[in-house]
Amino acid sequence: MSKTELEHAITEAAKRVASWTANAKKIEQQIAAAKGRIATADNQRKQSALAASLGDRAAIGEIAAARAVHATAVGDLADLGHALNDAAAKLWEAEAEAKGARNALAKFEADVLKRKRVALAGEIDKTVATLASQYREYEQIGNEIVNTDPLPLNLHGMNNAEGAAGARRIRAAVPKLLEQVFQSAAHDEQKKEPLATTEARFWNLAPVETTAKAV
Repeated sequence: MSKTELEHAITEAAKRVASWTANAKKIEQQIAAAKGRIATADNQRKQSALAASLGDRAAIGEIAAARAVHATAVGDLADLGHALNDAAAKLWEAEAEAKGARNALAKFEADVLKRKRVALAGEIDKTVATLASQYREYEQIGNEIVNTDPLPLNLHGMNNAEGAAGARRIRAAVPKLLEQVFQSAAHDEQKKEPLATTEARFWNLAPVETTAKAV
């Protein structure tokens, strides 16, 4: 599904949640009304009980009417209880569907970012390979210089072999990121692989074909 379709699914699921929430509220209002009718009928029967027991026809009629209202309200209350349970089940299903739709969109967006990161990892691999090649050439040229020209002296008056190698200058030139990120990984036992390959494997994506080689 496309992002637009996933967003539409979220909207429709939210509408169903809102609809069943409103339906449940209406049923609860009807339950409250039925309970009110029962209370009113009970009160009417209490008020007319004495007169009806003495043969008052009006009171007898009021009790009969109150009993009918009470019986109907009790039946309504039972039916509405079943209806509320069913509405709650429908609401739960709608909420589960809405959650699933949100999760599907989140996964879609995460997968887009994963693929973007893997693509960027491939570019990093190329950069690393280029840097490694350039450093080897830099090191080789340094060795040639050492073999053909007297070494400069350090502050202690000794041949500055370390300075000629240039490692400290390289370290000073690289971003702080490269100094810090890889310190704890210096003795990592993980085998050398292109970053794009390991990145794809970590996110359980299809293997990535890359021309870059681990260095």
